[in-house]
Amino acid sequence: MKWIKKYQLFKESKEYSNKNLVSEICVIMVLLNNEFLDNILDRGLKARYSENSKVFLTDLKNLLISKNRLHLGKFESNKCVEDVEVSKINGFFDEVDFDIEKDWDKLVNSRITARNIIDKLLPDEKLVSDRISKIFWIGPNKNEEFNEDIVIETTDGKQFSLFLNKNLSLQKTASFNRFADDLIPEDIDKLYSEENMSKWDKLAQSFVKITYESATKNIQQQIEKFIDTKRIDSIGYFEFFDIRHRDPRFKHLGEFMKEFDKNILKLSDLLNEVWKDKEVHLSDSERATKEWTETKIVILNSRILEHLLTNSLKTNKPEDITKLEDGMKIASGVVKMKLMKTLVEKLGCSEREIYYLSNNGNNFYQMPSREFFRKNYENLDLQFDYHVKFEIGEEEDSNDFNFKINLLHNDELLIGLVILVKFSGGEFSGKLSAKYKFIIPDNFNYQISKLEEPENF
Repeated sequence: MKWIKKYQLFKESKEYSNKNLVSEICVIMVLLNNEFLDNILDRGLKARYSENSKVFLTDLKNLLISKNRLHLGKFESNKCVEDVEVSKINGFFDEVDFDIEKDWDKLVNSRITARNIIDKLLPDEKLVSDRISKIFWIGPNKNEEFNEDIVIETTDGKQFSLFLNKNLSLQKTASFNRFADDLIPEDIDKLYSEENMSKWDKLAQSFVKITYESATKNIQQQIEKFIDTKRIDSIGYFEFFDIRHRDPRFKHLGEFMKEFDKNILKLSDLLNEVWKDKEVHLSDSERATKEWTETKIVILNSRILEHLLTNSLKTNKPEDITKLEDGMKIASGVVKMKLMKTLVEKLGCSEREIYYLSNNGNNFYQMPSREFFRKNYENLDLQFDYHVKFEIGEEEDSNDFNFKINLLHNDELLIGLVILVKFSGGEFSGKLSAKYKFIIPDNFNYQISKLEEPENF
């Protein structure tokens, strides 16, 4: 059994990176004792550690294993509790690379971070030391589900989970089919229905034709090795991705093409390589880009995606959608539930509230728990809209299919989400991806804290 236990500790030690250990413990100690670093940083009393920085690490370790308000923490049933097996921390401190002269900024930034937590964690008061019951350092007990850095428990028993040097991710990417399957599961199969296949075929034919006609002479010759260019108008969408080099000598590995410094077997790969460096391989790349963008907007964005969503929502859930004068639509019933699920899942909410601090705590975001959305579901309005802009924009993503969601409380934006649909893995591919871009207002934390007050439930 002792060998199994040692192996478990060894495995845990490989999962936790101790590069932020000093910063994390120092932040905790400044929260518990606001003057913890003042003697070192302001009063020049660092001589104790200048000759041997290991002494500072030893002092930090002793603070962790001594009986005070700093504890090694672990999660049980979604609640952080003390882990009494403090012997597991020894190796983490021994392997820390810390020099008080070289890493002086770590101590400075730790105090700044702690002061930002003191000022910003509680909505209507400062987090004074006396309000703190205990602070847990998660360290070696981090795992995939519970990987925050510290947990602060206040005297009223409430726990606050914090990431100390991590941004709240406001952009994420996933498959479009995943989003569509959640919103219109009854009609997702119609994306490639017989009615739509003629549109997909036209899209593939346009991509090949625009690329070929705009390509330089040597690229045209390469394309002709794959297809009879007189029969481009007969190419089908799915067939396009299976078109291979016509010369039997290259049917397995493809032909080495010096223009791209690689072997190319399929036509789809060749054309995507052309568009990766279109200024070189297309004679008039500006005209070709404009023509291809217009084609995608009309066929993909309007005739396929917008048409699919409109028909499905109008057919299956017309009673759940109310159109507003500004063009937005109020969602209720099943539509509201599905869009709320998309927003909560993509934002990354868990069953506990989590705080993200970056830039030494200057950027401070409160991630509400799933329970927050369940309790406030009836008090929140969800509006959405999707539309196609036929004018070509110059900004990134401006020509992609646009699905917008606004979550509001008392007509004030709480969370905004824009879902941009485009081809993934190249200029034209067999898969659609959805890029999620969240919009968080400046008063987001304040709105969340007010909605969490008991009188609002």
